[in-house]
Amino acid sequence: MVVKGRGHATLGQPCRRALLLHSLIDRTPSTIPSMTVARLLVDPPLSGPANMARDEALLAACTDPSNRPTLRFYAWSPATISLGYFQTIDELYSQPPAIRDLPVVRRTTGGGAILHDLEVTYSIVLPIDHALVAGRPNRLYELAHEAIIAAVGPIAQRFGCGEGGDSCDQSSQRGPFFCFARRHALDVVVPDGAATGGFAKLAGSAQRRTRKAILQHGSIMLDRRFTEQPVATWRALGNVRTFDDAVERLIPRFADSLNWTLTPDPWRDEELTAAKSHERMYAGEAWTIHRERNEVPNREL
Repeated sequence: MVVKGRGHATLGQPCRRALLLHSLIDRTPSTIPSMTVARLLVDPPLSGPANMARDEALLAACTDPSNRPTLRFYAWSPATISLGYFQTIDELYSQPPAIRDLPVVRRTTGGGAILHDLEVTYSIVLPIDHALVAGRPNRLYELAHEAIIAAVGPIAQRFGCGEGGDSCDQSSQRGPFFCFARRHALDVVVPDGAATGGFAKLAGSAQRRTRKAILQHGSIMLDRRFTEQPVATWRALGNVRTFDDAVERLIPRFADSLNWTLTPDPWRDEELTAAKSHERMYAGEAWTIHRERNEVPNREL
């Protein structure tokens, strides 16, 4: 079954994650030209190194303009801190014990740290010259966040620099420790009178670009158990309860925003083999502490 953009969605009954993809009914074909056929992956909760390794494997496999783009949704277990590429390990060590004692992984993307716990994470991988973003890679932020706003509802909006003044940080390399304490014009926020500037951040994204492809991933907060990370939560808005509920809402909205036909397509053996090798790197101190990319050969071959 497929999900097509720019149509009207009819969704099946709520289901477990294993059945989620099969609950989506075919949508009315689009009349808009240049619709892209893209791949859809929904993963079970994985560790930080495994999640980052799978994103890396998708990026590495996207080597040609003819490659189909991929939209992936995933969750984390156990709760994990991901450091932005430019952050130092000392920034983590300066945090309270409840934070610094959590498992930690370093992303290849910039920005602040994220405490991944009760959330939906999405990633998009597509060729650098894809018509959707050719010459305008930041357009992908806009489109992904439009999809999130449409899924959450009208209470959600882009932050915009005008509302936040100096707190609208244009650099991914500076600011508070937590990504969700930073603000960028394209962040997804909701009104919150107790938050700085009157808005709390619900979702944010970051990119890594190679000569051939773009990886963009972002976090959408469902709920929180750690008060140290300042976030808005989707569950508090009252219209989702679980990861599956959220993903079921997000899939057709991403299809609409990106103008993609999304087709469920399982992981290929060669991708999982590559991800296992990357996972060893992401789990190692050389990368986590020193940003040294020492790939470990896959001895299972």
